[in-house]
Amino acid sequence: MARPTYINPRPFVYLAFGLVVWWLAPGFVRALFKDAFYEFQAPLVLTQSQLQDIQTYWAVYAGTPKHDMITFNRDLLRVNANLTSQNNQLQRLLRENNRRVERLLAVPSRPEYKSIIARVARRDINTWWQRLILRRGREDGVRIGSPVVVGTGVVGRVAKVHATTCEVQLVSDPDFRIAASVDGDERTAIYQGAPNVPFVLPQGVVTHLPSDYTYTPGEGAQVSVFTSGAGGVFPGGLLIGIVVGELSATSDGMFFEGRVRLHTQLTSLEEVAILIPLKPGPTLLE
Repeated sequence: MARPTYINPRPFVYLAFGLVVWWLAPGFVRALFKDAFYEFQAPLVLTQSQLQDIQTYWAVYAGTPKHDMITFNRDLLRVNANLTSQNNQLQRLLRENNRRVERLLAVPSRPEYKSIIARVARRDINTWWQRLILRRGREDGVRIGSPVVVGTGVVGRVAKVHATTCEVQLVSDPDFRIAASVDGDERTAIYQGAPNVPFVLPQGVVTHLPSDYTYTPGEGAQVSVFTSGAGGVFPGGLLIGIVVGELSATSDGMFFEGRVRLHTQLTSLEEVAILIPLKPGPTLLE
């Protein structure tokens, strides 16, 4: 006859006791332990990301002949020097254009930003989480609310800042809201992320479009959604996404709304740019 299996209840008692203590602890104590635990595991996240970069290097570049690497590096330096020269010229033209606009319209130009390039350490993109963890933090001057962008448009904004890392709330997060505008209309609308659906690219929703907004519905018609610049956190003119399908009227008939398709690289980004305002400004979320 088989002996009955004995289950030791002690671990379950300890677990229940720990949950009760955590539930009864004051809010500031839980926040302190949460931040301390994150800072404790941050080096592990950074190390894992750096090891992945090393693995990619050895997989891609280690087997390349030395002569080809030298030739490639020389060509890359030439292209980089050319792009640097063009960028400096464009910056001079931009500053001159801003000065002329200020003189003609008697209004100041938007605040300037500096860009910090950050590598993606980890992605948490699923039904519950819509965030990136970047290898830049408080030591690099990152601030809460800083815009995060790539060449194709808005990625999100910094939600939490730690010593060497930061957490980015993605533009697809349902809690992400921002003042927006659409093609051919400078009036302010509202963009908001939408719940993530498995096997479907990230999407959002644009709402509060004026009911007199005119557009051409039909196959092939596209309406682009941009940041409006209202609120002073995000600069205006950054692409958020493209409206898919036709705009529909809200239940009260006062506004239009529609689904927004975000850029397809949102779930596979390796590097992003964090925009840090050179002048003091608001850090609150719009």
